[in-house]
Amino acid sequence: MQATLEQTGSVRPQPAKTAQRMLYLDNLRLSFTFLVILHHLCLTYAASSGWYFYQYLNDPFTNLVLNILMGVGRTWVLACFFLISGYFTPGSLDRKGTWWFIKDRFIRIGIPLVIFALLIRPTMVYLLKQETLSLQYSWLENIFLLKNAAPGPAWFLEVLLGFSLVYAAWRALAPSGRQKQRETRPFPGNGAIVLFILVLAAFTFVMRVYLPSEKQILHLRLGNYAEYVAFFFGGIVAYRNRWLEKLTDAVGKQWTVITAAAVCVYIFFIVQAWATGESLSFLRGGFFLKTLIATYVGTFIAVGSSICLIYLFRTYLNAQPGIVGPMTQDAYAAFIFHSPIIVAVTYWMQDTAVLHPFIKFLSAFVVGTVLSFLICHYFVKKIPYARRVL
Repeated sequence: MQATLEQTGSVRPQPAKTAQRMLYLDNLRLSFTFLVILHHLCLTYAASSGWYFYQYLNDPFTNLVLNILMGVGRTWVLACFFLISGYFTPGSLDRKGTWWFIKDRFIRIGIPLVIFALLIRPTMVYLLKQETLSLQYSWLENIFLLKNAAPGPAWFLEVLLGFSLVYAAWRALAPSGRQKQRETRPFPGNGAIVLFILVLAAFTFVMRVYLPSEKQILHLRLGNYAEYVAFFFGGIVAYRNRWLEKLTDAVGKQWTVITAAAVCVYIFFIVQAWATGESLSFLRGGFFLKTLIATYVGTFIAVGSSICLIYLFRTYLNAQPGIVGPMTQDAYAAFIFHSPIIVAVTYWMQDTAVLHPFIKFLSAFVVGTVLSFLICHYFVKKIPYARRVL
């Protein structure tokens, strides 16, 4: 995420740039932070795994809405995240060179990853389960003996760091002339986009037969990685060929309609399963016809949303009035530190039975989001050297 924002990162002198900053991409990444917070609150109130603190809201309407938000969000948010991250990667490497690029990635991605995996997550787990954990070991033992050490929601940083290092190695070995030849490619036509979707969905379906997306290996859900790899390196190709600038309004409008239709179909699957009491696990993998169809629909959403959101943000949200600009600067910090903040908010709000469950969910989202940005802006980023990292 913000690890892909290369605004002040390297101490190496940089050449002057005359290109205007693409504010709509900063705004798009800010919206991703909001959606990540929203997703984790959905897990809090409508799931039983994948998070740290749960309080199931026994309200049919709220439960359905939260499952729709989680189900649809899983199809596209992280894919777009990787696409935008990939888009900013080659320019950063071009400006800094291989050594400074790798050093900067370890600082801006590696340090937050280590802080979350070895300090924030173990502390959260210890505090939430101290009635049992404290009988086994102290908080310091929890940290220094690597008890409960894991990337948690920061797995994105772990994968992004790995992708970045692979790309840096490839660039170091690839002939330099190949990059210039690729800058003349036009924006893909609808036929090429649909072919990409068909092939990617096929790979995703096959992988999820053996590795359903909820199955973790070394804390990573490998069933999703055909999509993540494709979108990250698709972002690199998009940068080299200036596809974001070549995306026309006509194509953007077409894929806005296509994406909206695919979302409606996906929501229908979720509502139908919810109404009949069927598990939603078919959305995450398995050798079933319904899974195959859902995988293709979900891939249409992932690719289509990347196109239509870039078009919509470029057309209508290419400015940063008021507090939007400062918030984009704090989005990366909020992404890293929101977990303990929203856990604290939801833990504190667990006894507020007077609120309707859906109002409770919305209140937790608003309060948790506001506190995440305020704490990061006025406290976290005031820590010495924090701005170098965040």
